[in-house]
Amino acid sequence: MTGRALRSTLRREFGVSGKTERLFAACRQWKARASDVAAPLEKLQRELREAQEGRVVALAVRDQALARAERAEARELAHQDRWATEIHSLRESVEQLKSERLRRQALEEQIVRLQRELHSLRRRLAGSDD
Repeated sequence: MTGRALRSTLRREFGVSGKTERLFAACRQWKARASDVAAPLEKLQRELREAQEGRVVALAVRDQALARAERAEARELAHQDRWATEIHSLRESVEQLKSERLRRQALEEQIVRLQRELHSLRRRLAGSDD
């Protein structure tokens, strides 16, 4: 508010305008106080805008980090599934080889038994030729 506007308001409201110098000094004081209040307010508004922009950036960074973490987790699960399948396959192969080993041992024992029996029969056959 200017000094002239203050004088006209005082005259209209109260019928007196007061001394010009005192009114203008009061107006200067109010303006100075208003600018003293406006500067911190502008600073706070600027800081608020910066904080809001920082929040937007932080949310974007968070979303990117979450997306990376989800992709990493998916890769890790695929990796674990692959190796679990590989291990299962190898265990099945080992079990199959164990059973093959047992079968081979049984066949070798049968061969040894049959060879002894053949040898025994040949001896008997050779003894009966005499």
